[in-house]
Order: sequence, then structure tokens, then C-alpha cells
Amino acid sequence: MSISQELSNLIIVDIKDDIVFQLMERFDNEIIPLEDEDDPMKPSNFREEFENFIGESITSSVKVTDTEITFGIGSAEKLGFSEELDADTTDGLKIIGTILQGISGEYVLVTTSLAKGLFDKNYQGDLGRTGRAYLMKREEYDRGVAMYGWPEKMSWKFSNFPGIPDFFDKLKLNVDKYIKKLGAK
Repeated sequence: MSISQELSNLIIVDIKDDIVFQLMERFDNEIIPLEDEDDPMKPSNFREEFENFIGESITSSVKVTDTEITFGIGSAEKLGFSEELDADTTDGLKIIGTILQGISGEYVLVTTSLAKGLFDKNYQGDLGRTGRAYLMKREEYDRGVAMYGWPEKMSWKFSNFPGIPDFFDKLKLNVDKYIKKLGAK
């Protein structure tokens, strides 16, 4: 096996696993704690899909030459970085991408059970992209509190979230570990 094939295999297996581990640890520490438990579109529901996406993007983009090793992490297009999130999308990667880019505005998560209390006890309608919840602008909800006596409710935790623009950038790899592994072959 050539050195470039060995390097390619090392990246596809060991380095990819280390990168995926670091990014998912960051996801678990910086995004998951902010989600609302009642949110049917919370990022943790798409954790496995996001983890697979990261690994597959690395594996599919590895290029090894005699002088250079390159690979990509993530896809701006699949994460929806170049577009506004469609109000009806249930694409977990695009929802995570929107959170990574940041959320402007303050919202309240209105669930079906809350809607029954706010609008009509017999409320049977579908709410939002999942049929179980949607985001209402804070100002609109506060008008309902003042005018109709709606219950006070905390804002959706991703309201005014600045995003994590460097999410894919802060990686620490122990290159010596990989060199030793290659040397052992």
C-alpha cells in the first residue's frame, strides 16, 4: 500500500473519528443545553443525523497527493447556510445550520397544549412545521398576555442566539499520534 493510500485510510478512519468526536462534544455542550424540552424540532432529535453528516462529509472529500492532504467538514449547502430557513422545513440539518448561523429575534414556543389553553380548549389544529408546536414572536405573545390573560411564558432558549460561526474551525488534533500510527505500519 502506498503512503498516500495509508494517509487516506488514516484520515478516513482515525482522524475523521477524532474530528467527529470533538464536534459532537461541542454540539452537546454548546447547543443541546439551550433547547426547549417540549420543542419537537430540538437539535438533539437530529443528533445522529448531524453526526453522520459530519463523518460522511469528511470521508467523501478526502484528497491525498504527494504534497498535500485536504478534506472538508460539513456542507454549507446541506446546512442551508446560503438561504433563509423555510417555515415548513423539517430538515434537521437545515435547522441545526440555522442555529449555528444564529437566530435573530425573540420567540415563544407555542405547543399544542399551550394553544388549547390560549385559543380554545377544543383546539384541534396543527401547529407549525410538525403539527405540534410553532414559534410566536415575543411581542405578539406579550400582547396576548396583556389583552387575553395568557400565562407568562419564558422565551424560546434560542431567541437572539448569536450562533457559533467558528463551530467547524476549533479542532485540536494530535498529529504525533497519527504519525506514530503510520510509522507502526
